[in-house]
Amino acid sequence: MDKDSEDYGALNANFHIAGSKNNVRGEALHAALEKEETLRMMINNSHVVLFLLKNEDKWPVEFVSENVAKFGYSVEDFTSGRMRYKDIIYFDDLKEVEEVFEKKVKSKASAFSLEYRIVTKTGDIRWINERTFIQRDTGGEATHFQGVVLDITRRKESEEELKKTLKMQKVLTIAVNNSPAVVFLWKNEKYWPAIFVSDNVVQFGYTVDDFLSQKIQYGKIIHPDDLKRVEEELERSIQKGEVSFNSEYRIFTKAGDMLWVNERTFIQRDIEGKVACFQGIVLDITHRKKTEKALRKSLKTQEMLKSIINKSPAVAFLRKNIEKLPVNLEKLPANLEYWPVDYISENVTQFGYSVEDFLSGKVHYGNIIHREDIQAVVESLERSVREGYDSFEMEYRIITRGGSIRWVEDRTLIQRDSEGKVTHFQGIVVDVTERKEAEKMLEIQRELGVSLSTTWNLQTMLNQILDACLKIEEIDAAGIYLKDELLDQINLVAHRGLSPEFGKSISIYRADSPEARQIWTEKPVYRMDFFADRMADLIRKEKLTAIAVIPMKHRGEIIGSLNFASHTTDRIPQNIRNFLESVALQVVNYIAPLRIVADLG
Repeated sequence: MDKDSEDYGALNANFHIAGSKNNVRGEALHAALEKEETLRMMINNSHVVLFLLKNEDKWPVEFVSENVAKFGYSVEDFTSGRMRYKDIIYFDDLKEVEEVFEKKVKSKASAFSLEYRIVTKTGDIRWINERTFIQRDTGGEATHFQGVVLDITRRKESEEELKKTLKMQKVLTIAVNNSPAVVFLWKNEKYWPAIFVSDNVVQFGYTVDDFLSQKIQYGKIIHPDDLKRVEEELERSIQKGEVSFNSEYRIFTKAGDMLWVNERTFIQRDIEGKVACFQGIVLDITHRKKTEKALRKSLKTQEMLKSIINKSPAVAFLRKNIEKLPVNLEKLPANLEYWPVDYISENVTQFGYSVEDFLSGKVHYGNIIHREDIQAVVESLERSVREGYDSFEMEYRIITRGGSIRWVEDRTLIQRDSEGKVTHFQGIVVDVTERKEAEKMLEIQRELGVSLSTTWNLQTMLNQILDACLKIEEIDAAGIYLKDELLDQINLVAHRGLSPEFGKSISIYRADSPEARQIWTEKPVYRMDFFADRMADLIRKEKLTAIAVIPMKHRGEIIGSLNFASHTTDRIPQNIRNFLESVALQVVNYIAPLRIVADLG
């Protein structure tokens, strides 16, 4: 029993004897206490305060011990009548205190205990425990209350703190047990035997008892391929003096399934710095690991696809839809902003642009479409959208950064949101310029064949050949030479795109000239260096940058050549070379018979 309890008990007994003997009233008690100096000193030096209260309105005080000063009051505050006992009872507790007193009085009880709050003179609130003895007269009516009051504020605060702690502990326990994180407390021993584990360890198939009974040791559920690494990582953390340790590894559930976990452990040391135990939080990250693996695979596939796309002729793009475009797009400036790009593949460089040109907004997809084609592209795409199609295909021309024109085939998927509203166009653009040119060349040859088959005039036929070949954009000058057997020379019999001076200077070649000898080799010439010096000077003055000389052979004999040139390109592309050589084979069968007739004439 502590000193406070001893004081409380002794004073209760003495006060009861002193107060109840022969039912004397308060004055007699006061006189008796004055005579008993030892008792007074005992009371005033104790932790309890003695009151003698009249059973009247607000309980006037007939006696109070001097140590009431611990509540800020003086004896005279009460004995003078300025304050009565009910005045110091905390307002929220007063009604309950009155009810308890009234109940005890009616029940003929002689004593009872009660805890409630009082207000000190400075306004502080203190918790007290009051042991009350009821004095009655000869008729059994309660006349006085002898109160022994003990300040229990510290105990109440401790109890309240304990309640809060227990409540918080309960909340935390519930939170932990309902969370995916399993809490462990491990000994610093081999395989880390557990001395605490949260109930939610059941998510791994185990029970708390499995670990606390040492049937299962934590280290033994770690995957063997990971255990050594985890041990080494933990040991390094300990040696470095770190307070925590973090690792990801695999464990086995009780059913034998494998899970990935993240362990966050706090290393607890004793006062000497020696590791005492480990407090760990283990979180199942299997789903995250699977997601990461899938993401890595996806990214690898994505990189592979990007590599394939960037090495292919197909340019991939994702462009935003624009709600309303201007009515007449052909007359609008090239820098009009429409169809901004969210993504475009790196191989857009084949058109001279960079990815940044589009993603920065400097260039929008609509900006590169040929002005003569943009209206048709918009109308066709809008029609596909309006009619509910999921895709759109069209061939049109675009302008490269260098200003050249390329034909592309656009294959686009139309993306819609949940309301059916078009948000983006996702597709690929393939350069089909060579195919378009091949189609154009085939059409030129077909038309040329039809016109030659209905013509019997040599000059008309020669003009038709030149006109047809000059439809090719890279060719802007041409001439046809025919061999003159009588004069042993080759003559320029028709030409286009050449200055009169140049045409006159190249109108005739002797049969033994370098130019004529090159033709007799029967092989096409696409080099500028086969000309003699004089001829090379003339070509430079004419500003020709590329040439093609195609011999025409009929029945084993060279009868002339088709000569073509360009002022804009530095070489004749391969597809055009094939076209010109094909034309030479086509027209020689028409020219040769008419040439013979002309010679005979």
